[in-house]
Amino acid sequence: MGERIFEQDTLCLAAVEANYATDAAPTAAANAMRVATDLTLLDGDQEALEYDAGRGGSKGSIQRNKRISGSLTGYLAGVSAAGEPPAIGPLMQIAGLVPTVTADTDVTYAPASTGHDSATLHVFRGKIKHGILGARCNLEMSLGPDALPKMTFNNLMGLYVPPTQVAAFQDADFTAFTTPSVTDPVSITVMTLFGQAVNMSSMMFKLGNNVVYRAVVNDESVQIVERRPQIEITFEEPQLSDYNWWEKLSDYGALAYQLGEDTVDEGNIFELNIPNLQLNSITPTIIDGISHLQCVLDVVPTARDNDFTMVFR
Repeated sequence: MGERIFEQDTLCLAAVEANYATDAAPTAAANAMRVATDLTLLDGDQEALEYDAGRGGSKGSIQRNKRISGSLTGYLAGVSAAGEPPAIGPLMQIAGLVPTVTADTDVTYAPASTGHDSATLHVFRGKIKHGILGARCNLEMSLGPDALPKMTFNNLMGLYVPPTQVAAFQDADFTAFTTPSVTDPVSITVMTLFGQAVNMSSMMFKLGNNVVYRAVVNDESVQIVERRPQIEITFEEPQLSDYNWWEKLSDYGALAYQLGEDTVDEGNIFELNIPNLQLNSITPTIIDGISHLQCVLDVVPTARDNDFTMVFR
């Protein structure tokens, strides 16, 4: 038995492609992603052979349309300086989000319905390199005060490239990644829903991308064909005399969320602004002996691609 492959030597690199499925050649020095990797590195369509063989048992199968699938999970973190994109930005872009940079001020991400970016991923397992081309994905973000805020790039798919052996381990540079943000009652400085300050205990933003692998004659690709963003939020239930959420079912309102304090936390401020949500469902629940409401809200754009904005500043 030769040299073993250890889990600790797993590393993911990602770089946005200039042309779809053309290797962007990410490097460990410039493109290492500080993420936990959970990928099926050889996925596809397994088709069983069916024929009369004069005997029982399996007839075997053939795999078609090789691809990769899975998820990457990282932390929400600030930026090196106001006006700089976050280090995890390439993964946000392949979730269909487009950055707009305002120098020395902020970077704002908004969804796009077409022209989605793609990325080349190189996943190293020790000295084995798995290349992945044309990758695109979905995004879910946990933004509550109950844990560090995480970004999960799930439903990730890309085109399969046969693995190769490299001569040495990769020396990853994570200096572009700042310390993960902390969500707690102090650091979340803005949390309003329908204009009401709510005592939020947990919140999940789901981008709702439908990511599909397409194999047609003369073209193989991964496409984001639809998005349906939602917010899942749990907060302390108020008295009806303070605010009657029950009568707001199917009504519309806005959400404003800010992590970090203006000026004091420059470079480490994150905002999620959703101008138009519809309250879809309300379910009462008990947390720590206190009544809470679990609400699901659909993001309803009022114009093309004005669903929401995410701001790093």
